[in-house]
Amino acid sequence: MKAKIEPQGIIEAYKNGQSLNAIARAFGTYPTTVRRILERNDIELRHDAMVKGSHTVLNDGEKLIEWAKAQGRLVTRKELAEVVGKTRLSPGYFQKYPELGQYVASYEQKDIKKYTEQLFTWLQENDISYAPNDRSALEGIPVQARLLNKYDGILITIDIKSVSISNARYKEMIRRRLKKANEKGLIMLFLKEEHFEDLDCIKGLLNSLKYSKER
Repeated sequence: MKAKIEPQGIIEAYKNGQSLNAIARAFGTYPTTVRRILERNDIELRHDAMVKGSHTVLNDGEKLIEWAKAQGRLVTRKELAEVVGKTRLSPGYFQKYPELGQYVASYEQKDIKKYTEQLFTWLQENDISYAPNDRSALEGIPVQARLLNKYDGILITIDIKSVSISNARYKEMIRRRLKKANEKGLIMLFLKEEHFEDLDCIKGLLNSLKYSKER
């Protein structure tokens, strides 16, 4: 007898960016079963969003990026949805335009947020495209930045423990990130507190990592 599939687990995995195929493998079922569960729970499918209006997503995505840039601050997903006349913004926008995430506010521990903001500012000043607070590359495990374009395949994690997290839990979080990155053939760059004294010191490291990945 097959074990009963809990819909909530599938919903959470999908919201965290996993594909239908990846979820089906993880739960020992079929992509069509996963799709039916999502549809029964009124979860908008990313592929369906693209198919129903790929031109809309294309045009609106560019419009949202320009609008968000003009605000001069981080915006919310709710604000972005209102700009395109929706109550909720489809994940399809962030899949097709991962750089859109650069302009969206997200929750972080206060003692880590200052480092994240410093990293994002540095990436923007050096014209390095990135998807911030990314969960898709490691199937739901978050990293501070997934680099795009010329540095594609490199992930950045700020290796500084928040005071609200225990040492044991923090070590496990780092171990999981590294393990998943290795499984997927991705390069994980861990930034420690001393790196933030002068982030320019990582320019050469990024180029060497890019070179090693291309070989």
